[in-house]
Amino acid sequence: MSNIFTLIIKNYKGETYELTHNYERYYVKSITGLTPPSAVINTSVSGSYDGSFYNSSRLEQRNIVITLGLKGKVEENRQRLYSIFPMKKECEIYFKNRNRDLKIKGYVESIEGDIFVQKEEIQISIICPNPYFETPMSVECEMSRTVPLFEFPFSIAKTNPISFGKILDKPTCKIYNNGDVECGCIITINAFDSLTGNLRITNEVTHEFMQFNNMLLMSKDVITINTNYGKMRATMRRVGLDVNMLPFLSDDSIWLKLTTGLNTLSFTDIHKNYDNTNIKVEYTPLFGGV
Repeated sequence: MSNIFTLIIKNYKGETYELTHNYERYYVKSITGLTPPSAVINTSVSGSYDGSFYNSSRLEQRNIVITLGLKGKVEENRQRLYSIFPMKKECEIYFKNRNRDLKIKGYVESIEGDIFVQKEEIQISIICPNPYFETPMSVECEMSRTVPLFEFPFSIAKTNPISFGKILDKPTCKIYNNGDVECGCIITINAFDSLTGNLRITNEVTHEFMQFNNMLLMSKDVITINTNYGKMRATMRRVGLDVNMLPFLSDDSIWLKLTTGLNTLSFTDIHKNYDNTNIKVEYTPLFGGV
C-alpha cells in the first residue's frame, strides 16, 4: 500500500518526517478521514407541512486517524513518534497519490496503542478544523489588457495573417479552479501613480463584484483583498501603515469566490487609468478528499 502513496508530516517546528517508505521503523497500516467529511444539514419543521424546510448546512471538522505498525527497535520508534506528534500541537499532513498532491493543517488529539502486544501498533488522531485539503503551492496570475494569440507550430500566409495578441478594454485574467469546491482568493492592486474613482473587480462568470467607491490611491499604495473563508479583509498599505478599506466597499458588493472550472476576473475604474496599476490574483484550490 505504501508504494502507491506518500505520507509526510511537518510538525510545529517545521521538521518533516516521511512515514511511508520508512520500512525499517514504520509501515502505514491504514488512514481514515481522507474522504469528504459529513455535512450537517439544518432544517426546521412546520406542523402543517410534510417533511421539513432547509435552513443552512456546513461541513464537520475532519478527523484523520493514522495507524502505524512499528518495526525494528519498537520502543525507540514508538517514543520517536511522541516527538514527531507532540500533543495539542499544530502539524501539516502531506498526502500524495497518483492523481492528487495535497496538504491539510490539523492538531494532534491523541496517540494511542497497546504496548503489551507482540505486533505493536500506534494510532495518531489529528483534528483538522478546516475540513478542506489544499494544494501545497498556491497559483498566481496577473490581470492584463494584452491577450497572447501566437502559438507553435505556426504557418503564416499572406492571405491569412497571424496576430501576436490583442488589446482588451480592461485588465482581465482567466483562472481555472480545478478543486472540488469554490475557493477564495487574494487580490493585490499596486498603484504606480495617483488613481481616483470607483475601483471594481468582477467575476464575469458569476457576475459578482467588489466595488470600492470614492477611492484616492497614491503612488506606491497597495490594496490587498482576501476573500478566503475566515480570513476576509480588505486593506490599503500606505507608507507602511494599513488602512481598513471596508468603509469604501459598496453595499451591493460580494466577497468574490472562484467557482469550480473556468473563471474570468476583470478590473475597471471610471477613469480607465489601467496603466497606473498592477493587479495580481493568488488562489489555492480546495478539495473534499484525496
